[in-house]
Amino acid sequence: MKFNFFTFGGSVFWQDVFFYQKWRIQRHYFSKKYRLLDSWDIRRSYGSFEKCRRDFIKYIESYEITKQKGKMIILLHGYADGKNIFKPLWRKLILTNTTVAAINYPSLFCNSLTAAHQLAFFLNHMEDITEVSFVTKGCGNLVLQRTFNLSPDLQVFRSKMRIGNIVEINPVVRENPLCERLARFKFSRFILGPMLQDFTLKSLNKAPILPLEFNVLRIFSSSKFASLVYKLLKIIIFRPSNDIIKSPHELNISNSTFNSLKDAEILNYTINFISNGKI
Repeated sequence: MKFNFFTFGGSVFWQDVFFYQKWRIQRHYFSKKYRLLDSWDIRRSYGSFEKCRRDFIKYIESYEITKQKGKMIILLHGYADGKNIFKPLWRKLILTNTTVAAINYPSLFCNSLTAAHQLAFFLNHMEDITEVSFVTKGCGNLVLQRTFNLSPDLQVFRSKMRIGNIVEINPVVRENPLCERLARFKFSRFILGPMLQDFTLKSLNKAPILPLEFNVLRIFSSSKFASLVYKLLKIIIFRPSNDIIKSPHELNISNSTFNSLKDAEILNYTINFISNGKI
């Protein structure tokens, strides 16, 4: 084992497939190679998944990595985002003494089904966790929905851990008229990625839903920036609709910030619901 080099955490091309006490194993979306990053995003191993796992076990003793246990909260970003979008929420959630994992998936290069397979792999290889909750932003809700509708053999984690509470912030529940137009052209599909088609009416009509027994809070709120874009384009991208199955818990919040995840009211509702299951 030797010192490798600092990285940027793999926000664009890397998939998080394993997480333990801020250490993570990532798979490169194109090369399919794996790397082990420590809690400072320094690369500590490279090669196959098995090699990175073996090297991580060696680091457990040398770095005195403590055992993670109990509950975990997984944060799933939206289209063209990365795990760092959750920093304001992550800083508050770790104060609850719960393991928090903001995971990356290459949303510019994959669709929600591919990301769902990644999330299932991640959950199936999770260790020492008995309950997992989720916070999604944007199309992260589509990834979560598809994950829980994969075949049972891909959901081994369901027999190992309880599913806690779920908060969806600005979930994609209605087609995006702009994406409807762009999805017609090969060039825009090439530039914007396969996820573009997940925002069309045809795809959303076929999208599965979360199991009805799950405790879910949906928060709808447009940031200043989003509101300006919507006004200029005369479209609405995220909003609840009468023709969808609504969550028993649903909020519409007026957001005065440029980033919904920096709004104090949204953060407070999210933390309270994740912790207590109530608004």
